[in-house]
Amino acid sequence: MKVTYYPVGDYQANCVILSDESGCAVVIDPGDEAPRLLQRLADQKLRVAVILLTHAHFDHLLAVRELQTATGAALYIHTEDASALSDTRRSLIPPHRLPYELTADRLLIDGDTVVVGELMLSVLHTPGHTPGSCCYQCDNVLISGDTLFAGSVGRTDLPGGRTAALLQSLRRLATLPPELRVIPGHGEATTIGYECRYNPFLAGV
Repeated sequence: MKVTYYPVGDYQANCVILSDESGCAVVIDPGDEAPRLLQRLADQKLRVAVILLTHAHFDHLLAVRELQTATGAALYIHTEDASALSDTRRSLIPPHRLPYELTADRLLIDGDTVVVGELMLSVLHTPGHTPGSCCYQCDNVLISGDTLFAGSVGRTDLPGGRTAALLQSLRRLATLPPELRVIPGHGEATTIGYECRYNPFLAGV
């Protein structure tokens, strides 16, 4: 498996590309800058079969429509965030990007497995930042969205956010293997072990 990620858009959300040896790919959180993303995919000769969203905030999904048009990829999101794709109050779409609505092709729940080519991703429902926030684990990598950052965690003061739910999600993540690499929704990569040791938000969970 090959893993690449890079920040996009005004909020520098990480767009993650997972691909197998045959060139079959999954794109997670294509937040903006669709032409740049499509060029990267073309340069690497990757075929996008599925787009996964960790949650339904606009800074993680603004390139979805163009990516789907160009590739025909299916869109997957957790069932608890699916309605936010057509609810601008919950997706927080800025006025200058309206109208912007999406429809999911598959609704995910905790414990689901997403298989794309040789890639197998496990779905971990980690609510708190949003009701349907998810992390995706593939081999030794966890894409954590806005649930867990290097040294911090996602905010819970936006529509649908719940601090108690986030703390429970962090407890779950703290039980994962310490060597597991974490690619968060914003910022640099880290590991579960490092965050359990140094992240103040995990200290008490």
